[in-house]
Amino acid sequence: MNLHSKLQANAANILVIVVASLLVFHLSIQAEPYLAIKNNLKCVSCHVNPIGGGLRNDFGKKYGQNILPSKANQFDSATMAKLTQYLSIGADARFNANLQKNEAQTNNTSKGFAVDSAQLYLHFMIPNTGLSFYFDEQVAPGSAINREAFVMYNFAENSALNSNYIKAGKLYIPYGLRIEDDSAFIRQATGMNFDNSDSGIEYGINLKQTSINLYITNGTSQATNNDDNLLYGARIEQLFSQFRIGASAALNDSTQATKLFNIFAGVQFGNVGLLGEVDYLTIEAANTSTKQDINQLVSLLELNYQWRKGWNFKLTAEYFDPDSNVDENEQTRYSFISEYTPLSNMQLRLGLRVKQDIPQVPEQNYDVIFLQSHFYF
Repeated sequence: MNLHSKLQANAANILVIVVASLLVFHLSIQAEPYLAIKNNLKCVSCHVNPIGGGLRNDFGKKYGQNILPSKANQFDSATMAKLTQYLSIGADARFNANLQKNEAQTNNTSKGFAVDSAQLYLHFMIPNTGLSFYFDEQVAPGSAINREAFVMYNFAENSALNSNYIKAGKLYIPYGLRIEDDSAFIRQATGMNFDNSDSGIEYGINLKQTSINLYITNGTSQATNNDDNLLYGARIEQLFSQFRIGASAALNDSTQATKLFNIFAGVQFGNVGLLGEVDYLTIEAANTSTKQDINQLVSLLELNYQWRKGWNFKLTAEYFDPDSNVDENEQTRYSFISEYTPLSNMQLRLGLRVKQDIPQVPEQNYDVIFLQSHFYF
């Protein structure tokens, strides 16, 4: 079955994403992306790293302390985390309790507790130079892993929200939506997730409503490079009054080159936020005389509803076609997650996920209930 026929056979899955994209296009319409969409902010508004994730800046800390929770603490977390005027720290820690059941014939139920992740952040600025050093270290689970370590030069030292910058070192790739869930199909299939940083250089442009990122790295998750093959890419995002839209493209130039392209968007209707991403990947055949290129399609649609201060309900629908040349091999995953932030710097999440893979791999067809506690500053 060719790609066109397969898309027709899966029209119900594609239609959801197309409708969401059309809504975002035609209507005048940390932190996780839904918070940025809700407040019409860019990642750099809340994070030290301009592409988001990791250490929060002063505004991000105050947002997490005073605006996000049902009840704010009296202490100033931004002041607590600032060791000196030029040196600040931060942390995230997530602990999970899981109950999972799959369709395998034996040992089909598992339950237990786990440290999902724990990170420490350090940011040091050299006064009156525009230079800064940033470190993101994962300390659990397992042994310590450096996720980011880079030096950044801001061309306008006192205007991080509207300036150009360049950074070099070990860094995350600017690609698509920076959602927190690394297990999402759009993060696993593309390899652009928080477990997969890379060594290279990035140039960023932050205008009032526009963000542009250009980068060259060794190739996803490569600390060193022993050939002339590199990863090249770009990301652009444009904000409007109530919605945003963006696109990313990357080429991992190797013996089995991978081309990635996506579009992503978000829109806010009162207390309801909608965001989505569609990715198309082409993996070149290692032997072109006997094999075909692998074309993959992956998508995410997420709806968030802020019921009241401190409460958010999240619905997600995901789709992954790992090879357009193979029939009936699609995967789907649906999630419902309630997020409760009772106090500053603490969030509780209760979620239900249902994943469907092909019948031949019953262990990948599962239902899971999880409870997560998240502590941050």
